[in-house]
Amino acid sequence: MDFDDLFQEDFTLMGGEFESREELFTEVATILEQKDYVTPSFCEAIIEREKVFPTGLEMNGIVIAIPHTDTVHVKRPFVFVSQLRKPLDFIQMGTTDKGIAVEMVFVLGICDPASQVPLLASIMERFTQAQFIAGLREKQSKEALIDFLKLQFGRMMKG
Repeated sequence: MDFDDLFQEDFTLMGGEFESREELFTEVATILEQKDYVTPSFCEAIIEREKVFPTGLEMNGIVIAIPHTDTVHVKRPFVFVSQLRKPLDFIQMGTTDKGIAVEMVFVLGICDPASQVPLLASIMERFTQAQFIAGLREKQSKEALIDFLKLQFGRMMKG
Protein backbone atom coordinates (compact mmCIF):
# COMPACT_ATOMS: atom_id res chain seq x y z
CA MET A 1 0.00 0.00 0.00
CA ASP A 2 1.23 3.48 -0.83
CA PHE A 3 1.05 5.82 2.13
CA ASP A 4 -0.85 8.40 0.06
CA ASP A 5 -3.87 6.05 0.17
CA LEU A 6 -4.11 6.64 3.92
CA PHE A 7 -5.15 10.30 3.60
CA GLN A 8 -8.87 11.08 3.09
CA GLU A 9 -11.02 14.20 3.27
CA ASP A 10 -13.44 12.39 5.63
CA PHE A 11 -10.55 12.04 8.08
CA THR A 12 -9.48 15.67 8.09
CA LEU A 13 -10.42 18.42 10.52
CA MET A 14 -9.61 22.00 9.54
CA GLY A 15 -9.56 24.72 12.18
CA GLY A 16 -10.54 22.42 15.02
CA GLU A 17 -10.58 23.84 18.53
CA PHE A 18 -10.33 21.50 21.49
CA GLU A 19 -9.87 22.01 25.21
CA SER A 20 -7.76 18.88 25.67
CA ARG A 21 -6.06 15.99 23.88
CA GLU A 22 -8.81 13.75 25.20
CA GLU A 23 -11.48 15.90 23.56
CA LEU A 24 -9.62 15.75 20.24
CA PHE A 25 -9.12 11.98 20.50
CA THR A 26 -12.80 11.48 21.33
CA GLU A 27 -13.87 13.47 18.25
CA VAL A 28 -11.44 11.59 16.01
CA ALA A 29 -12.41 8.19 17.43
CA THR A 30 -16.13 8.91 16.98
CA ILE A 31 -15.64 9.75 13.29
CA LEU A 32 -13.41 6.72 12.71
CA GLU A 33 -15.73 4.35 14.55
CA GLN A 34 -18.75 5.56 12.54
CA LYS A 35 -16.82 4.74 9.34
CA ASP A 36 -15.81 1.33 10.77
CA TYR A 37 -12.07 2.07 10.73
CA VAL A 38 -11.48 1.41 14.44
CA THR A 39 -12.86 -0.69 17.27
CA PRO A 40 -14.81 0.84 20.20
CA SER A 41 -11.62 0.44 22.29
CA PHE A 42 -9.62 2.82 20.07
CA CYS A 43 -10.39 6.05 21.94
CA GLU A 44 -9.37 4.82 25.37
CA ALA A 45 -6.34 3.03 23.91
CA ILE A 46 -4.97 6.13 22.17
CA ILE A 47 -5.56 8.32 25.23
CA GLU A 48 -3.71 5.85 27.45
CA ARG A 49 -0.86 5.30 24.99
CA GLU A 50 -0.30 9.06 24.65
CA LYS A 51 0.10 9.27 28.45
CA VAL A 52 2.81 6.59 28.43
CA PHE A 53 4.46 7.38 25.08
CA PRO A 54 4.00 11.09 24.26
CA THR A 55 4.10 12.02 20.57
CA GLY A 56 4.56 15.81 20.46
CA LEU A 57 7.40 16.96 18.18
CA GLU A 58 8.96 20.32 17.37
CA MET A 59 10.32 20.02 13.84
CA ASN A 60 11.72 22.73 11.64
CA GLY A 61 9.53 25.52 12.99
CA ILE A 62 6.29 23.53 13.27
CA VAL A 63 4.91 21.66 16.27
CA ILE A 64 3.07 18.42 15.51
CA ALA A 65 1.90 15.28 17.27
CA ILE A 66 1.75 11.79 15.78
CA PRO A 67 -0.42 9.76 18.17
CA HIS A 68 -1.07 6.11 17.43
CA THR A 69 -2.02 2.95 19.25
CA ASP A 70 -1.69 -0.81 19.01
CA THR A 71 -2.85 -2.41 15.77
CA VAL A 72 -5.51 -4.46 17.58
CA HIS A 73 -7.70 -1.33 17.80
CA VAL A 74 -7.53 -0.56 14.05
CA LYS A 75 -9.70 -2.28 11.43
CA ARG A 76 -8.50 -0.38 8.33
CA PRO A 77 -5.41 1.82 7.93
CA PHE A 78 -5.68 5.63 7.91
CA VAL A 79 -4.02 8.91 8.79
CA PHE A 80 -6.45 11.35 10.42
CA VAL A 81 -5.18 14.93 10.03
CA SER A 82 -6.25 17.74 12.37
CA GLN A 83 -5.13 21.26 11.57
CA LEU A 84 -5.87 23.13 14.79
CA ARG A 85 -7.17 26.70 15.03
CA LYS A 86 -5.76 26.97 18.55
CA PRO A 87 -2.63 25.02 19.58
CA LEU A 88 -3.24 22.08 21.89
CA ASP A 89 -0.94 20.98 24.71
CA PHE A 90 0.87 17.69 24.16
CA ILE A 91 3.92 16.26 25.90
CA GLN A 92 7.10 16.23 23.83
CA MET A 93 8.20 12.82 22.56
CA GLY A 94 11.00 11.35 24.66
CA THR A 95 10.02 13.30 27.80
CA THR A 96 7.47 12.77 30.52
CA ASP A 97 6.59 16.36 31.34
CA LYS A 98 7.75 18.89 28.72
CA GLY A 99 4.57 20.45 27.33
CA ILE A 100 4.51 21.82 23.78
CA ALA A 101 1.76 23.66 21.88
CA VAL A 102 0.84 21.46 18.89
CA GLU A 103 -0.67 23.01 15.75
CA MET A 104 -1.20 19.86 13.66
CA VAL A 105 -2.05 16.31 14.71
CA PHE A 106 -1.59 13.22 12.55
CA VAL A 107 -3.43 10.30 14.20
CA LEU A 108 -2.06 7.09 12.68
CA GLY A 109 -4.13 3.95 12.27
CA ILE A 110 -1.95 1.01 11.36
CA CYS A 111 -3.15 -2.58 10.86
CA ASP A 112 0.22 -4.12 10.01
CA PRO A 113 2.83 -3.55 12.74
CA ALA A 114 5.59 -3.71 10.10
CA SER A 115 4.15 -0.56 8.47
CA GLN A 116 4.23 1.57 11.61
CA VAL A 117 7.93 2.46 11.67
CA PRO A 118 8.17 3.23 7.91
CA LEU A 119 5.08 5.45 8.12
CA LEU A 120 6.38 7.33 11.16
CA ALA A 121 9.78 7.73 9.50
CA SER A 122 8.16 9.01 6.29
CA ILE A 123 6.11 11.61 8.15
CA MET A 124 9.06 12.75 10.24
CA GLU A 125 11.30 12.95 7.17
CA ARG A 126 8.83 15.23 5.40
CA PHE A 127 8.77 17.58 8.39
CA THR A 128 12.52 18.14 8.06
CA GLN A 129 11.83 19.90 4.74
CA ALA A 130 10.99 23.61 4.90
CA GLN A 131 9.23 23.48 1.51
CA PHE A 132 6.89 20.73 2.75
CA ILE A 133 6.02 22.71 5.89
CA ALA A 134 5.38 25.89 3.90
CA GLY A 135 3.11 23.97 1.51
CA LEU A 136 1.27 22.36 4.40
CA ARG A 137 0.66 25.66 6.19
CA GLU A 138 -0.77 27.40 3.13
CA LYS A 139 -3.56 24.85 2.60
CA GLN A 140 -6.90 26.32 3.66
CA SER A 141 -9.35 23.56 2.70
CA LYS A 142 -9.66 19.84 3.36
CA GLU A 143 -9.44 19.10 -0.34
CA ALA A 144 -6.27 21.16 -0.86
CA LEU A 145 -4.62 19.69 2.24
CA ILE A 146 -5.41 16.08 1.33
CA ASP A 147 -4.39 16.57 -2.31
CA PHE A 148 -1.08 18.02 -1.08
CA LEU A 149 -0.47 15.14 1.35
CA LYS A 150 -1.38 12.49 -1.22
CA LEU A 151 1.02 14.06 -3.70
CA GLN A 152 3.83 14.35 -1.15
CA PHE A 153 3.53 10.86 0.28
CA GLY A 154 2.75 9.21 -3.04
CA ARG A 155 5.80 10.73 -4.67
CA MET A 156 7.99 9.75 -1.73
CA MET A 157 6.96 6.11 -1.84
CA LYS A 158 7.04 5.76 -5.62
CA GLY A 159 10.33 7.45 -6.24
